[in-house]
Amino acid sequence: MTKPRICIQYCEIFPGKIIKLSSQDQKYLFNVLRCQAGDIISIFDGRGKNFQAEIIDDRSIQVLEEEELHTEDAFSIVLCQAILKGEKMEMVIQKATELGVKKIIPFVSERSVVKETRKTERWRKIAKQASEQARRSIVPKVEDVTSFPELIKNIKNGILFWEKATNPLMQIIFEINPYEDIFLLTGPEGGFSEKEVVQAEKNNIKIASLGKRILKAETASIVSVSLVSFLVEWKFYQKNMI
Repeated sequence: MTKPRICIQYCEIFPGKIIKLSSQDQKYLFNVLRCQAGDIISIFDGRGKNFQAEIIDDRSIQVLEEEELHTEDAFSIVLCQAILKGEKMEMVIQKATELGVKKIIPFVSERSVVKETRKTERWRKIAKQASEQARRSIVPKVEDVTSFPELIKNIKNGILFWEKATNPLMQIIFEINPYEDIFLLTGPEGGFSEKEVVQAEKNNIKIASLGKRILKAETASIVSVSLVSFLVEWKFYQKNMI
């Protein structure tokens, strides 16, 4: 049976340390998972380290030993997501975290329906919970919301997905450096404007298609992360086979 697992980011973790649980972790362990004193659980710091710990009482745990988990990819994908309406954004953050992205950058695009938000902290909580569920060692950082022009200033290794693009992703992937952060830009419900695509091209961002059909914004985000992850891993495999 899989051990209960929580992310502890509010203190340093090392073997032998006794950790006072946050009220949120207490509720999750004892009210949701029905854990008891003496149970062994898994904990991680959200930055790559994993440990086993024993529940001492309803407020504290003791760290036992460090354990190895190999659930993180050798490459780094950063999802740059135009803010979506309602629960769509939450679903994208959850699924992108499960799929292994290292960072999520929400931004406002020309055709974005949502121009402002107060949900950034909620999105960070969703990323943390998704990391726990997916048995990841890292919790993706969810950045503060930025604008499209500010976003593309700092991208050197990126792909923007556009429904009118003629370049297939399989071709573009060979032009991407897998040893640097790979930035994936996905648009809002109305897609990117032609002006934004031109701006991205001027900043040496590759423009790629996800196929012949028009996908919903939230579908495009999940598909783009899945496909790029698969193709980059395939590139690593091919290189190691030579």
